[in-house]
Amino acid sequence: MQSVVLLCTLFVVSGATAVVTESTSSIVDPKDDPRNPLKYITSNALTTIALAFYLPTTLALFYNIWRIGGKYMFCIAIGAVGYCAGLAFRYPLHSQPDSTDTFLIMYLLTILSPCFFVAGVYMLLGRLAMELRMGQYLLVKPEKLTKYFLSSDIGTFLFQAAGASMVTSTDQSRRNFGVKAFIIGMILQLASFCMFIALFVIWNHRVYKQEPSVWLRDKMTGRPWYQDWRTFSAAIFISCIMILIRSAFRVAEASEGGQGHLMTTESYFYCLDCFPLLISIIVYVPIWPGSFISGNPYSTSDEESYQMKARQPPKTY
Repeated sequence: MQSVVLLCTLFVVSGATAVVTESTSSIVDPKDDPRNPLKYITSNALTTIALAFYLPTTLALFYNIWRIGGKYMFCIAIGAVGYCAGLAFRYPLHSQPDSTDTFLIMYLLTILSPCFFVAGVYMLLGRLAMELRMGQYLLVKPEKLTKYFLSSDIGTFLFQAAGASMVTSTDQSRRNFGVKAFIIGMILQLASFCMFIALFVIWNHRVYKQEPSVWLRDKMTGRPWYQDWRTFSAAIFISCIMILIRSAFRVAEASEGGQGHLMTTESYFYCLDCFPLLISIIVYVPIWPGSFISGNPYSTSDEESYQMKARQPPKTY
């Protein structure tokens, strides 16, 4: 009988202790919780709104690849899948904000998936230039341009992955090293992307100044604006600017040490990361690259055309 009473007493005490512990943890300010890497509770409402835009966009990307073509866009579509998964992992973080594993998975997916967006954009300029037979106005040969920038993107991806995987380390020196590695990767990616944008702008300017017949080709043939290659070029530019904004934000965030004001404020994530990246990929849904780039522009005839035009002396602009 005494043993039964003792067991009942232990059960009641353990239950009361659990309740007290739960209530105590629930009233702790997330900003003061050392186990919460984000220092805030993720909003399920904001996560749902974000996914309500990202999921249809991702499906539309895959649908356009299947219906219209453009297998090179798989890179952006796969990146969109990864980013959606990263957003989805914010749901369990809402109920378990101190889960290091969940945070790390979410962080890696949202940090690294946009590298696929960058790689996808790198594939477009050379293809568009060769499609228009305007490769001679690029500062780098079209077939080499994509290789150079993709190699750069892979290298910076590895830097970011190595650094981001250490941000939750309990070893302060290891964590600091991870932050520095991530910053280096982001800065290198940002510098490479700025160079790409510069090449893109120069190429457009040269075509505009030196090849007015090509610049006005679609307009003169009566095509609507959404079928004009210049609209596609504008879509690439918008995508680049949005990715640039996001990259600058991530560099600034990491420079604060990993738990600064930018990282620990949820609104910054949605305004300067989630939203710009959405714009950077959603522009390609109505202005689909496969509608402007037919087949493989890097064919033998295109290469011969490029070599022939490359022998011509460059014009001033």
